[in-house]
Amino acid sequence: MSEINNSVLLSTFLNGKKKVKIIFHKAVLVWDNEKPPLEQHTVPIENVISVQPNYLKATHPSMQRQIDPNQFTIHYAEKAVEDRWLYKSLSLKHNDSLQVASWVKTLQNHISKFHKRPKHLLLFVNPFGGKQNAMQIYEKYGKDLFAIAGVEVTVNVSQRKDQIRDFLITHNLDTFDSVACVGGDGTVSELFNGLVVRECRANGINPNDIHQVLPKPKIPIGIIPGGSTDTIAYCLHGTTDPTTAVLQIIFGDTLGLDLVSVYDEHNLLRLYASVLSYGYLGDVAYHSDQYRWMGPHRYDYSGFKKLVLNKGYQGEIAIYTDKKETEQEDCKSNCQICDRAKLNHERATCKPNLIFRWETFRGKFFMVSGANISCACSRSPKGIAPYCHLGDGKVNLVLVKHTSVFNNLRLLLRLSSQDASVDDLPFVETFSAREFCFRADNGSPSKWNCDGEVQHQTNIRAKVRCQLLTIFSRGSEKVRDNKGRCCNI
Repeated sequence: MSEINNSVLLSTFLNGKKKVKIIFHKAVLVWDNEKPPLEQHTVPIENVISVQPNYLKATHPSMQRQIDPNQFTIHYAEKAVEDRWLYKSLSLKHNDSLQVASWVKTLQNHISKFHKRPKHLLLFVNPFGGKQNAMQIYEKYGKDLFAIAGVEVTVNVSQRKDQIRDFLITHNLDTFDSVACVGGDGTVSELFNGLVVRECRANGINPNDIHQVLPKPKIPIGIIPGGSTDTIAYCLHGTTDPTTAVLQIIFGDTLGLDLVSVYDEHNLLRLYASVLSYGYLGDVAYHSDQYRWMGPHRYDYSGFKKLVLNKGYQGEIAIYTDKKETEQEDCKSNCQICDRAKLNHERATCKPNLIFRWETFRGKFFMVSGANISCACSRSPKGIAPYCHLGDGKVNLVLVKHTSVFNNLRLLLRLSSQDASVDDLPFVETFSAREFCFRADNGSPSKWNCDGEVQHQTNIRAKVRCQLLTIFSRGSEKVRDNKGRCCNI
């Protein structure tokens, strides 16, 4: 291993008609043109997808392809703006075939040391979610890249709701080292709900018991966005660009993502990764279903109707918290808060935590949201909970009191703004919690919106499961600035 790490290569190749001087040292590739215009490129080996020999052009269709001993191609990824990654390649030619062979073997040996990169991927495609183009997304952005990376992909196309969940619970997955999906937040939810229930059954754990420690699925998952908002993918990768999502899977780097388990009086209803919302967003999810023919615009139509109606809901919420205020620190790649939470969770014992306590709030709410992530997306660049972390073992509760239509409009303008957040609005309260319970008062209750799916049980209890999922992602580097305000309202 030390010999590989200390290897040094230096050569001049032809890239088309240009001479390119390239050096490989300390696991970094650096190259530039030998003559002006000089343009230097630096690529760490961890960003190299594969190194492959080129093939000679066949003189007849029946002939087998033959390797060209004098040419090879470096396939790599490069970070662009706004957390997007781009696929690129560099084809190199040299008259000395030994030089080519040395470069190919050395670089391939380095890449082979990335043991966490997937080799056998089970990929679920939901053809009905979002714009109903998930298969086209895979064919256009994923298929060729996975082939270049040497990932063997088995595609499973879902035909009904909960088919992905049921498949993962009942089928043998021994031949796969990773699973992924192309779809929206509902598809992702099916994926991890199936994996967690599968682990519960394998370990003899009752998932309906809120006091049980839910087992962590051993297999990592990848998320390729193909839905309407793709909130989970956006918060993980910082973008909904499909190429970026595919590259995150190929790289093999992972991070831990919290899940929240939701219960009624007797059973586990489901786990969620983004948000559980009652009131306004619950109504939008429930009533927009009758407008599915409108596609993603059904949410705008239903949302406008509910905004004007301005219905409020009486309820009581109990929060298990150690402090009311949320820490205003961004969750970025290599997040120290998430790292500490993982370490503390692994060291935790069954003894009760004396720092946390239950606090109860009663009132009339326009919306109650338990955000497991920031819930940022293209429509809401900062999300409803900008400082919510991916793996800190806490959920951010956002309580919006019932108020005027004008104030509701202020809320939605803040949510859609690049520069503002909802934290300082006088009718909004935000809390950080490990658990929460909600009970609706008598009257006409709302529904719960759980990762885009409607839950009809009104009285619920929710508990955070620290970093229960292992996700293929390098995280986001975006830094949010909340100093601005949208139209000063």
